[in-house]
Amino acid sequence: MLMMRKTITVRIYACDNFTLGYLKNLLKTDSNIVLVDTPQAADVTVIQENLLSPTEQKILQAITKHGTISKVAATLNYSPSAVKVYLSRIYSKLKVKTAPQAISFAMKYGLIQLEDEPLVQKDEPSDSERKIKTPKAHS
Repeated sequence: MLMMRKTITVRIYACDNFTLGYLKNLLKTDSNIVLVDTPQAADVTVIQENLLSPTEQKILQAITKHGTISKVAATLNYSPSAVKVYLSRIYSKLKVKTAPQAISFAMKYGLIQLEDEPLVQKDEPSDSERKIKTPKAHS
């Protein structure tokens, strides 16, 4: 009786290239594991804990609520270019190309949730007291 050799297809999402490379090299040592690039082809999805930073989560959450970069920027008191930088980082980490894809992925895997609560706290400073936030340099 011949035993069929079972393979498991795995898709990895990591915060940085070092972690991604490490996990890929680790998993490649098992001949039963096949790494794939398409989510639909994966039997298992590995997502690094805290894949998105708190700010990236806040930006993506705001996109789900407000829909446009300009509205998110105004609501969260970020410059539109800062929101674009954060979205670019989010898309890269989630391996997607659009906001709807990012939202779908993040909701499916519990990275964000739909909330009825406002993202801006009521005790925040007035518009004249606010400073525009810019993203930190990412190494």
